Amino acid sequence: MLKRVTMLLSVVALVLSIVMALHSLRGTAMIGCGAGSSCDNVLGSRWSSLLGVIPVAGLAAGVYLAILLCLFFVRDKEIAPLAWKILLVLGGAILGSAIWFFILQKWMLGQFCKYCMATHSIGIIVTGLLWYQAHKNCPSKWNPACGAAGLLLAGCLAGFQLLTTPKFAYDRGDSANALPVLNADETPVLGSKDATYRINLMFDYQCSHCRKIHFAAKEITESRPDIAFVLVPCPLSYVCNPYVPASGADRFAGSCDLARLALAVWLADPSKFAGFDEWLFTADDPAKGWYPRSVEDATFRAAQLLGGEEQLLEATRNAAVNSILSKSFELFGRTTMQGKSGIPRLVYQSQWVIPEVDDAAGLMEILAKEFNIQ
Repeated sequence: MLKRVTMLLSVVALVLSIVMALHSLRGTAMIGCGAGSSCDNVLGSRWSSLLGVIPVAGLAAGVYLAILLCLFFVRDKEIAPLAWKILLVLGGAILGSAIWFFILQKWMLGQFCKYCMATHSIGIIVTGLLWYQAHKNCPSKWNPACGAAGLLLAGCLAGFQLLTTPKFAYDRGDSANALPVLNADETPVLGSKDATYRINLMFDYQCSHCRKIHFAAKEITESRPDIAFVLVPCPLSYVCNPYVPASGADRFAGSCDLARLALAVWLADPSKFAGFDEWLFTADDPAKGWYPRSVEDATFRAAQLLGGEEQLLEATRNAAVNSILSKSFELFGRTTMQGKSGIPRLVYQSQWVIPEVDDAAGLMEILAKEFNIQ
């Protein structure tokens, strides 16, 4: 009975791994994994493959396939001892990998992929079942060593990724026609409006990766007065963004309201915008990490800045709010391609990039390489 359950769970994990591997290779759409979503960002990140070529999900698929084959051979009494030892190694590799990729998503990417987490959860259960069955059906003094060997393999994978994964990565695209970019007079700007290089920065106030890019961009403008980032709020909620398909729960529910509030503050009193914008992307308690601000808290804060609820209501009714968002959505649609649909997104002239960086230095390297900003 336990073997059948183990095989069934392994089949489910195998299918999920294959789907994620195909997504990494082909950029095919996944249900509930829309543009800019956590799973889209995680599966498209530089950590999702080895050397930028081999999907880690493909390795997982190979492991689960090997588990199914070994479970088939445990019926043979002569081969069973070896098969169980291999299963112990594979179980340890699955457990160690689950721990490693949780660390990656939690502390390095700041986002979680539901497909990944589902596969890891199944893998942990499979590991427990394999270790229990091996201890029961084929006890040996070497069993703990086999499990430890699997954990060591996972550690080798983690070490290999840390050593070989580049400090930054990005997707890029070009447009044959002029893009509907926003200029420095019609939306907020990080840096000087008169900067030589004015780059459109598309973002969502509920996107953790956007937060990282936001502060990296700000750091660049502080040392490079010739560079400015034109802020283009681009909510990823299908409630207001016509280019985001309505499928399942709206992970970015509230993004439309946060963007409207930010633009309303800027239109009513530009001097108050920088503080409000930074507050939206700042954690009250850094030790607990950053979580998106609630619409209720943001509304209260905006009303305080503008002098009351009536002033805020008047500001949100400004037709310019809808005009800016309309251009933002058009720019998002024009620069969205299959497999290249994430944000934050940088648009300069006819080019755009979807960067994944850890700091301002990495972002500056991308600007120099793709936009020829030296």
